[in-house]
Amino acid sequence: MPDFNFKQRIPVTVIGGFLGAGKTTLVNKLIRSGAYKFGVIVNEFGETGVDGSLIEKMDSDGVAELSNGCLCCFGRDDLVESMVKLAMREVPPEYVLIELSGVADPVPVAQTVLDPYVKGLFELDGIIGVADARNLKTTVQQSPEGAVQLAYASTVILNKIDLATAEQIEEAKQMVQKLNPLVSIQEASHADVPFSSILNTHAFEPRWEADYAVQHTSGLNSFTLRAERPLNRQSFNRFIETMIVARPDQVYRAKGFISIEGFDKHVLFQSVREIFNLNLSEQDSDGKTNLVVIGKNLDEAAFRSAFELTLKAPRLFETVRRTFGKTAKAGS
Repeated sequence: MPDFNFKQRIPVTVIGGFLGAGKTTLVNKLIRSGAYKFGVIVNEFGETGVDGSLIEKMDSDGVAELSNGCLCCFGRDDLVESMVKLAMREVPPEYVLIELSGVADPVPVAQTVLDPYVKGLFELDGIIGVADARNLKTTVQQSPEGAVQLAYASTVILNKIDLATAEQIEEAKQMVQKLNPLVSIQEASHADVPFSSILNTHAFEPRWEADYAVQHTSGLNSFTLRAERPLNRQSFNRFIETMIVARPDQVYRAKGFISIEGFDKHVLFQSVREIFNLNLSEQDSDGKTNLVVIGKNLDEAAFRSAFELTLKAPRLFETVRRTFGKTAKAGS
C-alpha cells in the first residue's frame, strides 16, 4: 500500500444535483478532460449514465460501482472499502469523484471523508451541486430535499443558463445565496465551467474568508455569530458539543475562523452535521471570530445567547447554559 502522508492525501469532490440538471454531463467532461487521473465512485452504471466509452478508457480499477442503491442509504463501511481499494491501486488516482444519484443526501459521504480514520488517505475538497437555472425555483418547491443538498454545497453550478432568461438566472442566484451563504456560484451552459473553479478549491481547508448576513428560506436559515475578542477554549468546546454536535438534524453546516485564548493563529472550525474539524490556520489571529451556522428552523436567539457564553469562564457557561440550553432545545 502506498505510504500516504498529509501532502499525499487524495482530494475528493462529491458531485450531486437535481435530476436532469447536467450532473452526469459534468462528470463525463471531467473524466474526458484528462486533467487528473481520476478515480470515480458511482452507484450503478445504468442509473448514473457515466459514459461507457469513457469508462472503458480508464483502468479497470478506476471506477468503483456501488450497487446497493443510493449513496446516502448504504453503510459507511461500503464507501470506505471502495475508497480504500482505489487508494491501494499500484498507481492510485490523483483525484476521486463521487457522483450522487438524484438529490441524495451528501452528508454520509462528506462525513466519511472527514472522519479521522479516512482523513489519512483522503481530503474532502468540495461538494458540488448542479442545478438547472431555468427551473430551480420550481424544482426546490417540488423537491425540498434538493434545497437541503444546496445548503451543504461548497460550489453550486447554475447550469443551462443558455435556456434561461436574465431574470430566471438572477432569481436562481438569489435563491442559492439565501439557502447557503457559504457557497460559490458558477454559471454554465452544458456544464462547461473552468475546472480550476471546481477542483482543488480546498473548500474544507483553512483558506476562507466570510462576511455573511442572516438569510431565511424554505425552513432553512443561516446566521453569523461574531465576537470581538478571543473565546474561552473550554467554553467554546462546550458550545460545539451542546449546540452543534448534539443537533445533527438541525445544524447542517457550520464554518468559521475562531480566535481562541492562547492561540496566535486563527482556528478554522467546520462541521457537517455532527462531524467537525478544528484546524490551525496560517492566518494571524486578530482576536475576532466569525462563525456561520446553516440549518433548519434554528433558534437564532438561543444560539446567540449560548455563543456569548464562550467569552466566559466554563463555570459561568455551565450556570447560564442550563437556562438557555432549554430554550434552544425547545426551538428544535
